[in-house]
Amino acid sequence: MNRGDETMGTGSALPLSRRDALKGAAVMGLGLLGASALSGCAPSAGGGDAAVGSTEAAVQWDKEVQVLVAGSGTAVHAAIACAERGAKSVLVVEKDPAMFGGTSATSGGGYALALLDFNADEGIDDSREKVLEYMKQVGDGRMDENVQEAFVDNANEFCEFVLATHGWSKWGHTSKAFGDYYELYAGSLDDAYGRGSWYPFDATGAPLMAPAQWEAYRAYVDAHDNVELAMGTAVESLVTDEAGAVVGAKLSDGTAVKANAVILGTGGFEHNEDMRRFYLPFPYYRSNGSANNTGDAQRMGARIGAQLAYMDTTFGNPYFDTHKEWEPGAFRYDKAGSDAFAPRGFPHSVMVNRKGRRFCDESTMYDTMNRAFGTYDTGTLEYVNIPGYWICDATHTETFLLPGYKTPAELPEFVFKFDTLDELADGMGIDKASLAEELAAFNEHAAQGEDPVWHRGEKAVSANTLAMMAPLMSLPDATPPTSVLGTVDTPPYYCCRYVPGMMGGTRGGLHIDEHAQVLDVDGKAVPGLYATGNCSSGVAGYWAGGATLGQGSVMGYVAAKHIMDAAQ
Repeated sequence: MNRGDETMGTGSALPLSRRDALKGAAVMGLGLLGASALSGCAPSAGGGDAAVGSTEAAVQWDKEVQVLVAGSGTAVHAAIACAERGAKSVLVVEKDPAMFGGTSATSGGGYALALLDFNADEGIDDSREKVLEYMKQVGDGRMDENVQEAFVDNANEFCEFVLATHGWSKWGHTSKAFGDYYELYAGSLDDAYGRGSWYPFDATGAPLMAPAQWEAYRAYVDAHDNVELAMGTAVESLVTDEAGAVVGAKLSDGTAVKANAVILGTGGFEHNEDMRRFYLPFPYYRSNGSANNTGDAQRMGARIGAQLAYMDTTFGNPYFDTHKEWEPGAFRYDKAGSDAFAPRGFPHSVMVNRKGRRFCDESTMYDTMNRAFGTYDTGTLEYVNIPGYWICDATHTETFLLPGYKTPAELPEFVFKFDTLDELADGMGIDKASLAEELAAFNEHAAQGEDPVWHRGEKAVSANTLAMMAPLMSLPDATPPTSVLGTVDTPPYYCCRYVPGMMGGTRGGLHIDEHAQVLDVDGKAVPGLYATGNCSSGVAGYWAGGATLGQGSVMGYVAAKHIMDAAQ
């Protein structure tokens, strides 16, 4: 039997093969183009005392490994690095019974990385000082500079490790990228590539998207006797010794695993309703993160006194509401409605709130756009920008498809058509007089190619986005636009709602240090416990395309180095 198709301990063999699981990854990937209070946040997968941490004296071990890794997303790099550095036994447990790689395997597959040896090949001129200054600002000055330094100093080594381990040829870009997302910040790179969207290329020189990458990582796991994989199994609680060090964990099948080190990479908490309500600063409605992202690591860590950090943050991304009726408070998994860049930033369209007022540069990058939903109106005591309303006119539809990749002739049920702006305002519940006034001012300036209020079109990211994304939504014979601005004055008009969401999930969690060790509430490392990816405090904000994969993968590699160096 293939080691990768076994559960361990008291579990039974899985009915799904590796190829079956990876078919799911490929299908989902294609879609992209889409402390006491904590312990009660969500029900655990098991029962009994699994919901609380245990002490070693009360546990009878069923299995012993050198390293236990929870999650097969970016944490798989930690598992592989431990194996390559001499770990005799690495156990990877994946909560999903079929999907290896979690949210990572369904992502775009790019990594945000800095100071690679491949920078020169791409014409990127960067320095350690510049990238650290940039990351500090992207993290709003809140995040840990020592962790940022560790990330920057290990990124190139991680990339070389991946190439050597899998026989791949280089890291590079697949096309001109969006650049750094925050060009107003000091340290931002003034070029089309920036530090984001790096991809590994295979031995033939072909770029590897996420499904192909995670197929290779799964193949490595299956081929190495010192790495074991248990699908459909979750780490449910941590086991500590009398001194508070983590010495193992209990799994969802009841197995108790003794381990020298535990690495948690279980993702965010976006699918835990209680945790969203407790921690996020305003309502969120959508996420393309795995439904298994229920804050498992955050809750496990909190039970043993681990510190949580940045729990109010997400990898933000707006979504157009793909339902005909407005459902305040409804949260659901969604990929089809994801709008990382388009069409909100395309010409002859605008975004307003229910008061009829614009509230953003519609062409800005998605995480920044998502923050605009959080404005609280002190007069009416509401998040006035939720939902937002995207409006375009007939001129827009002569060039672009509507949301849902449809033409006006095949109008989706969530896109509404109106003959006049007054009818649109009445139909959508927008202040009629304010909308007319707002669009009159917008059109006057847009006709001159300017936006003095929100500065739409003034940043390179807007032009880069238009150049890359417009072809995906343009009609076959349309002339590509050169500006993100255009008047909205030609009937009929079309409108749909926009809501705040997440691109991959929340990004707050277990507070880590420069070795990816989890810290306790006094800021001291918890021996034996590491965290990486979206269940950790991470490195910085959404600083470039591929921030989730970049941060989680490099810090997972850092964790593996620290564990195996200590084992020498």
